[in-house]
Amino acid sequence: MNGGFDVVGLLLRVRRRADLSQRDLAAELGVSAATIAKWESGLRPVPIDVLVSALRLADLTLQVVSPDGSAVAPFPKNTLRDNAFRRFPAHLDLDPPEDVPALRRVFPRYDRPPAQAWYALREERDRRRTTGGVSPEDHLTEDSLAALRAQRRRDGPPPRRAPGPVWEMPECTCLDECFETVCVPECPCRCEAIDGDGAGSTSLCP
Repeated sequence: MNGGFDVVGLLLRVRRRADLSQRDLAAELGVSAATIAKWESGLRPVPIDVLVSALRLADLTLQVVSPDGSAVAPFPKNTLRDNAFRRFPAHLDLDPPEDVPALRRVFPRYDRPPAQAWYALREERDRRRTTGGVSPEDHLTEDSLAALRAQRRRDGPPPRRAPGPVWEMPECTCLDECFETVCVPECPCRCEAIDGDGAGSTSLCP
């Protein structure tokens, strides 16, 4: 048993289906018969690549399944890579290169080549998922990125929000004398005038 996985039983199944003795299996795998004996007795773990090679001798394949019994494919080999051709963190979600994060739009890095993709850290990723964001099964690949771009072209640009009212700072018309204390009676603005009860009026000037 390898961590609860019955490797020994699979090796025996291979020898049974392929009609191989321990010596025959050792010759096929390029190991000694003693090594086969240790594997089948559970004294030594079987490397995964050796197990896959052994299964092929009996026309068998190793497959990973989910709890509902459906097959789980390995992570795609052609996922997008960074500029150093390294994989992006597998547990995070990728955004297309044109979806530049707000912070990077404000503080662009001109000393680096254009990003191949972007990823949100765990906190932002979790926030997206809890607010209805889609959690993709895999990272973007060249093919899926091309399909996404084509879909966006078909859908057209996202609707722009109507611009809100533009606030304009009022022009201050205070006299020079007003800046010494408060607005003098002759001031047309009276933004810091003292009312009769001693309270200041509403400021209209910056």
